Amino acid sequence: MIKNIYFDLDGTLIDSAPSIIEGLKITLTKYGYDIPDYATLRKCVGPPFTYSFPNYLGVRDEDFKEAVATYRHYYDAENGCLNVEAFEGVEGLLDALVKRGYCLLVCTSKPEPTARKILEYLGIDKYFTDICGATMDAKINTKEQVINLCFSRSPWHQKEETILIGDTKFDVDGAKAAGIDCIGVSWGFGSTEEMLEHGALEVFDFPSEVLDYIESN
Repeated sequence: MIKNIYFDLDGTLIDSAPSIIEGLKITLTKYGYDIPDYATLRKCVGPPFTYSFPNYLGVRDEDFKEAVATYRHYYDAENGCLNVEAFEGVEGLLDALVKRGYCLLVCTSKPEPTARKILEYLGIDKYFTDICGATMDAKINTKEQVINLCFSRSPWHQKEETILIGDTKFDVDGAKAAGIDCIGVSWGFGSTEEMLEHGALEVFDFPSEVLDYIESN
């Protein structure tokens, strides 16, 4: 029986692609890298930068630290992160789940202070018991690590009563590594086929379907 629901942020709760992609373009231009096509930039929405910068953008090790700092200055200090909106139907889903007694947490690879700022700006932070994210020093960075952080802050949560909702294979892999189930949503930035191949229980197209699934489990 599901009692606790951990939500990924980018691509699951919010459409953050415009702000993230703009920050990536600014960063790549500053360090002399070619700007890849939109499809490649879009892949960078969700995974931790320790994966996406070298693998998708070709950022060299010697540039990585300063490149991330440049991106974060635009995204955090200049409030680029607030160029964002919640996906249609998401707030209704959150409201329905809370009213039915489920415990909701945010579980994101985005730095936690940034995640809190965005959710407060959108006015949907009120639905969550806690907002857990990556640390600025990247000691907590992967989805598995953030899931474990969620459990450490809510030690009464049982893994068999907890599910992660995400939009990419990274969410599915992180959930599997942490020992919990994952369902996917198709309105984000990942591939339905990849999520199913990596072990997602189901992938849904609409928030109402997510609610029906959780209520039946």
